[in-house]
Amino acid sequence: MYLKQLDTIGFKSFAERVKIEFVTGVTAVVGPNGSGKSNITDAIRWVLGEQSAKSLRGVKMEDIIFQGSETRKALNVAEVTLVLDNSDNRLPVDYQEVSVTRRVYRSGESEFLMNKQPCRLKDITELFLDSGLGREAFSIISQGKVEEILSSKSEERRVIFEEAAGVLKYKNRKKQAEYKLAETQENLNRVEDIIYEIDGQLEPLEQQATIAKEYLTQKERLKNIEVGLLAKEIEHLNDQWEHSQKDIDEKKQSLTNKQQWVESRYSENSQYKEQIHQVDEKITKLQEELLVVTQELEGLEGNKKIFRERLHHFQENKEKIEQEITETEKKKEILIQKVEDEQQLLVQSRQQNQQVSKQIQLAEEQLEKGKNTIEEDIESLKSDYIELLNEQAAKRNEKNSIQQQLDRMKGKESVQSSKWQHLHQERIKLRDNVEEVEGTLNNQEQQLHKFQTEYDQVDRKITVESKLLDDMQQKLFKGYQMVENLKSKKEMLEDLKEDFQGFYYGVKEVLKAREQKVLSGIHGAIPELIEFDDNLVDAMETALGAQAQHIVVDSEKSAREAIKWLKKTNKGRATFLPITSMKPKQLPSNMISMLEDDKDYLGVAVDLINFDDRYKAVMQALLGNVIISTTLASANKFAQQTGRRYRIVTLDGDVVNPGGSMSGGAKKKNNQSLFTRDRELKNLSKKYKEYQLRVRDYESQINSQKEELKRLEANKSEQLEQLEEMKATYQLHHSNYKEWKLSLEHLNDQLSIYDQDKMQQEEDRKYLVKQADQIEQSLLTLQEKLKSLDSQIEELTDQHQNFEAQEEQLKQKLQALRVQQAETRSQLSNQKEKAENAQADVTEIKLALEDKQNQLRQLIEVKNNQQTEAEIVQEIKEKRIEKDKKQENLQLIRDNRSETQQKITTLEESIKQVQKEIADLQQEIQSIEIKRNRLDLDLENRLQFLETEYNITFEKAKIDFEQPEHLDEAKQQVKLIKKSIEELGNVNLGAIDEYERIKERYEFLTSQQEDLVEAKRTLYDIIAEMDEEMTRRFEETFTQIKDEFTVVFQRLFGGGHAELKLTDPAQLLDTGVDIIAQPPGKKLQQLGLLSGGERALTAIALLFAILRVRPVPFCVLDEVEAALDEANVTRFAQYLKHYSENTQFIVITHRKGTMEESDVLYGVTMQESGVSRLVSVKLEEAPELLKT
Repeated sequence: MYLKQLDTIGFKSFAERVKIEFVTGVTAVVGPNGSGKSNITDAIRWVLGEQSAKSLRGVKMEDIIFQGSETRKALNVAEVTLVLDNSDNRLPVDYQEVSVTRRVYRSGESEFLMNKQPCRLKDITELFLDSGLGREAFSIISQGKVEEILSSKSEERRVIFEEAAGVLKYKNRKKQAEYKLAETQENLNRVEDIIYEIDGQLEPLEQQATIAKEYLTQKERLKNIEVGLLAKEIEHLNDQWEHSQKDIDEKKQSLTNKQQWVESRYSENSQYKEQIHQVDEKITKLQEELLVVTQELEGLEGNKKIFRERLHHFQENKEKIEQEITETEKKKEILIQKVEDEQQLLVQSRQQNQQVSKQIQLAEEQLEKGKNTIEEDIESLKSDYIELLNEQAAKRNEKNSIQQQLDRMKGKESVQSSKWQHLHQERIKLRDNVEEVEGTLNNQEQQLHKFQTEYDQVDRKITVESKLLDDMQQKLFKGYQMVENLKSKKEMLEDLKEDFQGFYYGVKEVLKAREQKVLSGIHGAIPELIEFDDNLVDAMETALGAQAQHIVVDSEKSAREAIKWLKKTNKGRATFLPITSMKPKQLPSNMISMLEDDKDYLGVAVDLINFDDRYKAVMQALLGNVIISTTLASANKFAQQTGRRYRIVTLDGDVVNPGGSMSGGAKKKNNQSLFTRDRELKNLSKKYKEYQLRVRDYESQINSQKEELKRLEANKSEQLEQLEEMKATYQLHHSNYKEWKLSLEHLNDQLSIYDQDKMQQEEDRKYLVKQADQIEQSLLTLQEKLKSLDSQIEELTDQHQNFEAQEEQLKQKLQALRVQQAETRSQLSNQKEKAENAQADVTEIKLALEDKQNQLRQLIEVKNNQQTEAEIVQEIKEKRIEKDKKQENLQLIRDNRSETQQKITTLEESIKQVQKEIADLQQEIQSIEIKRNRLDLDLENRLQFLETEYNITFEKAKIDFEQPEHLDEAKQQVKLIKKSIEELGNVNLGAIDEYERIKERYEFLTSQQEDLVEAKRTLYDIIAEMDEEMTRRFEETFTQIKDEFTVVFQRLFGGGHAELKLTDPAQLLDTGVDIIAQPPGKKLQQLGLLSGGERALTAIALLFAILRVRPVPFCVLDEVEAALDEANVTRFAQYLKHYSENTQFIVITHRKGTMEESDVLYGVTMQESGVSRLVSVKLEEAPELLKT
């Protein structure tokens, strides 16, 4: 068999498919460092079944897939196919040629093919197992293998010989056998520990099981008698209970009838009170309406008075205004005549002015021809001068006219001011009166509103307090019932406690003897001596179990005396706990430290209860090694942590017992225990006192409430009287207020008219004063201009003194005419102004006349718009009738209210009487109910006893069990049987099943022990056989390799001597291997003392020796001769060539000597970065290829 072909793609640097044909001799693969030639070795190693990525120079298996380069993408699969010639049938398959393919994907998936058929890696490994190509064979030798031989210690070098001897698989099997042996020994130790533990439990459990069986027999006998007895007693109690219930039902029916009557009367009373409330609202509404009518009536009376005053004022004002109109008409006629006279004078002045103008025109025509430029200037100036004179005269006339108007206005203002002062004084006086009454009314309104609000509040409060009183009375009745119920339950529990119910017969009798001072040194049963939180009740009941019935005594002597007394009086059995002899139990401190950080760990049971320090040893003996946890899951966890050596109890009462057993489940509800009874009694006593205090408080509150209601009713009547008196006073003041308010409004109207006239006159005066000031200023300006013109005229006149006398005369005449013309024009202007002033006076008097006429018309219109006195009187009459009706209606409603109030008083007295009867009836019912409750409790106790003790119903008990004819005889039998049961002491009913279970387990574990001992013996035999086989194989292989090594060494070195030695021949399984060599011409010495080349060649010689002992079909040598010099390379290559007759060699190399002895050369290059290529190479081309 030999390697024919290697086909790979995507493996490491081989991105493209590469196919290598191998020959039977020596095939060399050459190439420069880093070209990827060693990847061929890795490909062969991988396809033969290598599973270590590290052996393939990677981190994970995906690293062997081509990772890509600068120009190529990464591939997602790597594949290698190896083709083998199997013509000698060395491989156990019926094929002359075998191909093996291995494929891996980047996703991590792998595929294996054999002759292109899918298979498993295991199939490939088994195919090459005995062919010399397995994992332990020397079919692939790398430079690292040579280094391993050279650098390893003698003990480590032994591994190479073990690989060659094929003992590694035996060593692995031995390790597995030793591991199984240790595991078997550990299991055996554990089983023996358990057997030891169980062995100590069997005998006590057997005794307990015997007692338990006797207990069950007695229990069954007790059940047959006691259940029938209980059924008979229950029937009797049922009859009594039904009779009591019937009596209660009858009385409750009577009570219900009376309560319904009271409720209906309460409803009727509420209706009456509602009627009272509605009547009060009607009264209030009628009072308000009556107040409104009274106010309207007073207003009408005031209007009547005001009407008469206004009529008087109207007549006076009308006469006054008519007189003023007559006087104004006369003034108007005089002023009109004056206007006509002034107009006539104005016409005459105009005619005179025209004549003077014609004369001036004629004189000017005469002088026109001789007038020169200077004269024209003079004339022009004189003309201007005259115009200024005319303007000055006009302004003076206008100023005089304005002054006259101001004088007239001043006289008029004086008269009006006097009248205005009089009206103003009257208004101030009237306004003070109105404000004073208004303030009084405001105060009265506030007081009225305050008293009305207080009255309404009192009324509402009476309603609320009445309802509150009803609620209090209901609470009081319920309080009475609750007090009686609590008292009944409390007395029943006290009776049970005094009779020590719940304790075993013997325990009960000892505790009674203690109370009677018959026995001394008795401290009490456990429930009497400890206290703990409510949430720990279930846990402590379970933790203590039957120990809760134990009695604590002073000493062993006290216990002996008590036991002696029980025997003497034949009163059962009891367990005693002497304080002086109890041995405390406790958890180790390290165990507590381990658990206390867990939130589910509540503590050790003894640390969670309160007790007197005298009982510390007793409590520690009972609860010192009991752990309390929150849940069953946490209890399991703590049991595992403590080695299942302690009892662990949860808050719900579930238990994990020592050894690992668990107990738990549901408990009967409402099952009163020794611990809960005292707690319930304390709670009942506390509630009883609380409700007693509540009842007293309710009684006190009801008395206070009645007094408060009485006080509120008196207060309400008093406030109603004050309210009505205040309303009458308010109505009187309000009537006066309205009368004065109307008078004030009339005065305000008059003053408003005067104020408007005064404001208009003031505006006119200011305007005239302003006009006069402007005219005065104009006059001053004109005077300045006249002075200037006069100076200019005088200057020009001096220049014309030489004018001719005629011209001078004409000029003088013209001047005189012009002066005359200026005077005429001045007269004309004055006359015109007088005419205009007269016309203005006429216009002013006309306006004043129109104003007076308007005032007269307005006054008449106001009078016409007002009611007549007859209408007001009629309206007053109607309002008085309406007021009388409302007063009658109000009195009628008040009478009805008094009748309704009397009904309420009578009804409330009847209700009180019936409520007393109800209270008496309730008391009777409570007494019967207490009796019935006792019967109920007896029935409940017996029924509960049937259910809890025997898990049977009363109906079933009547059918299945025979009821005794003689109750006393049956009770005596029950007492005797219970006594015999008590004499059995503490009974472990679980001991029967537990004994059978433990016994069965003991037998099973004994059988397991025997099996483990036999298995241990078998493993010892297997290990001995493997040691013997490994020794034989190692010794045989070492001897063969030793002989071959000597021959191969001489062949490679051309002489010399070498040998292999064992460091400890007596211990062939552990001995190391030393290599001693003597190259030609040197002394015999250790491998480490040789030169580097000699050491490498010696190692190669050892590898060839191994190959001779364990031949392989082909061998891959990966640069094993790298450390050799040229001479030794030549020797190596020649030996390789010689040895290739029997073995096919594939050599990865870059040494020329090796290349020369090769039959075929392949070159590996990396012309493209990161991508290896395969090329055929001739020998002479190899050196050049190595450079590239």
